[in-house]
Amino acid sequence: MPATQASAVNTGAEFLDEDVARAYAHRTDYPPALYARLLALTPGRGRLLDLGCGPGKLGRGLAAQFEDVLAVDPSAAMLRLGRELDAAAHPNIAWIEATAEAAPIEPPLDLIVMGASVHWVDPARVFPKLASALTAGGLMALIDGDGPAQAPWIGAWRAVIRHWVGRMGGVWNGPAHQALMSAHEPWFDRVGVETFTAQVEQSVEDLIEAEHSRASWARAKMGDLADAFDADLRTVLTPYARGGKVNFEVSSRLTWGRPLAAPHAEGEP
Repeated sequence: MPATQASAVNTGAEFLDEDVARAYAHRTDYPPALYARLLALTPGRGRLLDLGCGPGKLGRGLAAQFEDVLAVDPSAAMLRLGRELDAAAHPNIAWIEATAEAAPIEPPLDLIVMGASVHWVDPARVFPKLASALTAGGLMALIDGDGPAQAPWIGAWRAVIRHWVGRMGGVWNGPAHQALMSAHEPWFDRVGVETFTAQVEQSVEDLIEAEHSRASWARAKMGDLADAFDADLRTVLTPYARGGKVNFEVSSRLTWGRPLAAPHAEGEP
């Protein structure tokens, strides 16, 4: 599911929460073919910036191929989880607690990645910094999609999610959500888009727990309703579980291009 159905004024403060960070550890990885494609698109392997890195899923997955990795996130809880998951396997990762707006982003950067975090930044403040730091042959990659996309139960799963968006006072795919998702587009010169898939087996409980890493379903926001939300998802998944696990397909979208120092004029692509 989308990272959130939050309003346009949401700053992503939910991700500062220790419980959200713990739940994030249960999210599935992106397909291996996506990482391979990213590397094929990136001729330089000097410095990688994982901006809004969370626990550094992308930075950790690519660190062995780069000299240095800057993993930047405002959440100390997420950065602690990233260090724990990495277990010092990649000493070239510098974990930096800062917002994208305040982070020291200096050249040269060969690759900038953002995993479902671009809608949490102010593009007018961030993208000009990124544009000036990126090498001539470098690129910026926006990646999203680390939840179930195809499964025999996916229709029922999505119906539960839509129901709960409304129950929490939101509007599914409403104008505020769409504006949040597209705010960066005038500041981004898109070159290509590809989708990658992978088959995943995950326990029912881990899949449900992963949902609480998403802004809409943070337990601090849901309060006493969290247990009912979990029960609804469990009802959908249990008939398809074998040994407590379900199978599904993850579909991740890779969009690449270059950040712009000034936005496109209205009507430009």
